[in-house]
Amino acid sequence: MFGIFKESEKIIDTYEQVSFILKYLLTYELKDLPIRYEFWYRVAIRQEELRTLNTEHRAKITMTTAVGRFHKTQYEVTKQQLAKLERLADIFKSFCIEEEREALNHRLHFQKEAITELYEHVQNKELYIYSDSVQQQFWDAVSEDILNAIAHLD
Repeated sequence: MFGIFKESEKIIDTYEQVSFILKYLLTYELKDLPIRYEFWYRVAIRQEELRTLNTEHRAKITMTTAVGRFHKTQYEVTKQQLAKLERLADIFKSFCIEEEREALNHRLHFQKEAITELYEHVQNKELYIYSDSVQQQFWDAVSEDILNAIAHLD
């Protein structure tokens, strides 16, 4: 008798899965910024921090010293971090527009299996965050996979 009133499981489409993954990924990227700020403000703060670091490292690059080469390496790393953060934020913005849901779901159809697998990993993220270095590696892998899965959205 009670089985009749059982709620059916909500089917989560690819759009929601990608949105969920991006939200957790960006939250991880912004983890050391105060929560009291709005999400998009924190994204802007992180981007500005990376731009500032990038400018400082670029100004100190010299190939004649080890410290100068260190700045070159850090310049490349911060440039990649900034590009990744900007790309993730831009994609997440498009997933905040409900009117785009049907079109994005259609465009993501061919990546559905990869996104579903990634979604399951993010749902079970507790298995992969037992140390800071493993957590960093996990989120880097998630970032790479989600960017590859949705690379065709442009």
